[in-house]
Amino acid sequence: MFLNVLIVTSIFIYTVCSASDEGDRLWDVTLDPLQLNYDAEGWMTICHDGINLDVAHVVCRQKGFTNATSLEISNFRLSVSDFVITKVVCPSTSNYFLYGETNIMRCNIADPVKKEQEACSLAKISCNTDTIKKTDPYKGQLYLDRTETESPADGVVEVFLDNDWYHVCKTSFTDTVANSICRQYGYTGSDSWTTVEPASSVKGVLVTEYSCKTSSFECFSHCIPSTYSIDSCEDHVTLTCSFDVTEKYITSGSRSQCALDECSQCEKSLQNYRIITGSLSSLLLFSVVVFLIIVIWFCCKKKCCCCCRKDYANLPDHRVRYRVDGDRNDE
Repeated sequence: MFLNVLIVTSIFIYTVCSASDEGDRLWDVTLDPLQLNYDAEGWMTICHDGINLDVAHVVCRQKGFTNATSLEISNFRLSVSDFVITKVVCPSTSNYFLYGETNIMRCNIADPVKKEQEACSLAKISCNTDTIKKTDPYKGQLYLDRTETESPADGVVEVFLDNDWYHVCKTSFTDTVANSICRQYGYTGSDSWTTVEPASSVKGVLVTEYSCKTSSFECFSHCIPSTYSIDSCEDHVTLTCSFDVTEKYITSGSRSQCALDECSQCEKSLQNYRIITGSLSSLLLFSVVVFLIIVIWFCCKKKCCCCCRKDYANLPDHRVRYRVDGDRNDE
């Protein structure tokens, strides 16, 4: 079974896209109202009462934003679909860049029911203005630059390397590489891929041979050898991703999995942490020693501690001296 979704902004677009085979392959969600195309059953409403802000975050990430800003009942004048989805549960994560899901298909979606069986209000999701592409991208991060469609699952492949975004050249590109791109992007695999002619000023990533191994299936970044180069090329790759719910066990790559050179950054941070904590520990120990010296000195000065007082009663007789007022008689 497949779950198919599509961005739409009007009833006309709903009608045209859902009627075409290509439209059924465009994997996306709508924001207002929140709907998706469920298998071959057509567009279905996701009820407002059955979701929370965690779901809204995932939807916005699938649209290319980092998070959602609000979830509310929609004022969109569109009738509720004949079948509705009453419950969607997405993982609660506070840090998208490390752990966050980017595809609602990876959430737990309840089976659709007839709208007469459940009361259902349209939901509206608002996303922030921070895009995933521009907000702290990591080395090896992917982005599909939308071309003929508005679906985030379709576009020219871009990868962030050498502190900039570059297209991916066709050289040595294979279906295995295409699948790894889609999996890192949040889907289960590639539906199809082709090439486009870029503008003369656009450079791409040239790879003599990709090295996609079993451990690289979730991260296209791990398929890129260290010998890649940045230069002009004739054909740039564009592809369409898909999501097969029967392969939902295939996880998508996150920043913690796919980022290149992230471990070196972590080691540098750990080294700095050790230096700081070591310095603080030395400073704390020095402060404690100085404090104890001051306390002991103060006690001796004021004769407030027994360890500082002289026990005259136990001193030898020849060391005891007496002071007598008046003349001293030496005998």
